[in-house]
Amino acid sequence: MAEHTKDELLRYWVWLSLVFGAGSVKLLSYLQRLGSPADVYEAMQAGLLRDLPPQAQKAMTAHTVGEADSIVYFCKTHGIALLPIDSEDYPPLLRDIGAPPVLLTAQGNTELLKKPLSLSVVGTRHPSPYTERVTHTMISALCTDNDFVIVSGFAKGVDAAAHTAALDAGGSTVAVLGCGLNVNYPRENQALRERILTGGHGLMVSEYMPGTQPFPANFPKRNRILSGLGYATAVMEAAARSGSLVTAQCAADQGRYLYCVPPADLFDPRYAGVIPLLRDGAIPLMSHEDILMSYYSHYPQYLVMQENGVKPSERLVFSDEAAADAKPDATELIRPTGSFREEVQKAAQEYLTEQTAPEPAAEDDDRPLPEDAEERAIVAFLREHGDTYADDIAAALDLDLSALLSALTILELDGYVESLFGKQYRAV
Repeated sequence: MAEHTKDELLRYWVWLSLVFGAGSVKLLSYLQRLGSPADVYEAMQAGLLRDLPPQAQKAMTAHTVGEADSIVYFCKTHGIALLPIDSEDYPPLLRDIGAPPVLLTAQGNTELLKKPLSLSVVGTRHPSPYTERVTHTMISALCTDNDFVIVSGFAKGVDAAAHTAALDAGGSTVAVLGCGLNVNYPRENQALRERILTGGHGLMVSEYMPGTQPFPANFPKRNRILSGLGYATAVMEAAARSGSLVTAQCAADQGRYLYCVPPADLFDPRYAGVIPLLRDGAIPLMSHEDILMSYYSHYPQYLVMQENGVKPSERLVFSDEAAADAKPDATELIRPTGSFREEVQKAAQEYLTEQTAPEPAAEDDDRPLPEDAEERAIVAFLREHGDTYADDIAAALDLDLSALLSALTILELDGYVESLFGKQYRAV
């Protein structure tokens, strides 16, 4: 087949991303087998890929190379870099996850993707004063003397606080979006967006092409990138309904360190989501020193530490007055009637939807399938095939394993499936 320059190959990377969508395991397998995106494109056009998923077959007729060329041109004229998985600028940590995105769009300082001291930070969109103070204090301490890159999801609340604290302390930050880089979402973060994109200390990335809107189904797939870009993930605050739990699961599946800030109050439902994570082995995050010590075992040459530990001036200390300010009012406390585990398991992701909770599961298969196409396919598959391992579901439906596990978590919280021993799942 004909040789192509790297710039010429971009049209095929973009076209394949449009056709296969985010997190396609099948596309990765084709690239490994055939070599280049141009070779995959030509094999598809010649009808040589007999195991091509039906969704990709349909998308082939909807997307043209001309459309891909237009996207490449738009990116070049708007300061958006296209980073294929074989690019020197592609983040090394992201290559190590189960199903890395084959193409990233990036705007800002792409050198941040190569820095070793990266920490992913997630949490609620409506943090308590306690969480706001902890987030600002810990991230400021990490970034003041060390070259940390703080990765977060650019939502309001904890995400915005994490990005801001990093920049305020002279550090760097990466925002991972669930939409196209040219989409102004969320609108309330417009000033933060401008700050990230100027000054050389920020970067915005997405695997979604420009113009892609922030559809709810995008975010579970996005979360594997959010955790994958960090050497560790820190959950600052999460209720039982928090989407941060999905990112935490991605981090655990990727073999990354997982930290959780302990609850400010055990009876406050705003912190209920971190309790099962702490029970299952997440590291309690009492100080930024906990993070530094974990990183020191792998990156001692990049850390500023004294012989007897971290600089005393950088220690995380709360005064009695600050603790009193952070404590919730007594009227906000809700004492659970059952176990916390039962309370946690019945929730759905808070930032994926603000609609009412779904109807209780029916006694039979007549219950309507989920609205999201991917979740609907998973439930239909399990209803037809019974108990199935996660790996087999991913292979059968051509889904990224990390994205599948995120979707299964949502479906379990919504009452559509239940998890069994050994990562098996069953429709309920």
